[in-house]
Amino acid sequence: MVRELREALDDHQFEVLYQPQVNLNSSAIISYEALLRWRHPLRGLIEPQDFMRSAESSGLIIPIGLQALDMICAQTASWPEHMMVAVNFSPRQLATPHAAHEILGALDSSETPLSRIIVEVTELGVVGRHAADTLHILHNEGIRIALDDFGAGFASFSALSELPLDILKIDQSLTWAVSAAGRAGDRAFMVMESIADIARKLGLDSIAEGVETAEHAANVSRAGCDMGQGYYFGKPLPASSIVTPV
Repeated sequence: MVRELREALDDHQFEVLYQPQVNLNSSAIISYEALLRWRHPLRGLIEPQDFMRSAESSGLIIPIGLQALDMICAQTASWPEHMMVAVNFSPRQLATPHAAHEILGALDSSETPLSRIIVEVTELGVVGRHAADTLHILHNEGIRIALDDFGAGFASFSALSELPLDILKIDQSLTWAVSAAGRAGDRAFMVMESIADIARKLGLDSIAEGVETAEHAANVSRAGCDMGQGYYFGKPLPASSIVTPV
């Protein structure tokens, strides 16, 4: 796997797809999440969960991540400046002492407005000092920070007070649980409503992930979430297939 990942990096086999993040009140697209894929010459399109662990353990995630960031900057250069792009960063990428310098350098060389970029992290990605410091530096430069997968079972409320957050992304498992029948669905709805309320009181935008049906969209909107993301609003597409409003 590591050998093939090195070849994929050298041969530029990685590509980026974009999924919309939609305002639940206006239905306007506010931002897109950039999603990495590996176009393997024999096995076709490979999802991140099938190669990310090897990329992390080998350290290849660092050059892969920078290559992906370069692609994202180039592919979104013609988008309106107000259209934001959320980019996922892994624990290994954020933990290096020079991570902030490398990320800012890539954005500066492409002349990408820093206000366009949203850095998405999970709480597991910011447990070390270097990772937290990286986020503070990026945030001070005008980059927005999103905490991903909140409510997935390992996110703690301490991250909400310790990290320079702008966006709280509620895990898809909770979106799906809200649609369950009976007491389980009612309890899940109260949990989501509470998380959205906490985000609002902290001045954070909330995004419900995994919105796949009209029922999901209605439920997360009723719970007070600001935005939604999922196949109901649009599947991930290459930049060439996206028409952004002026």
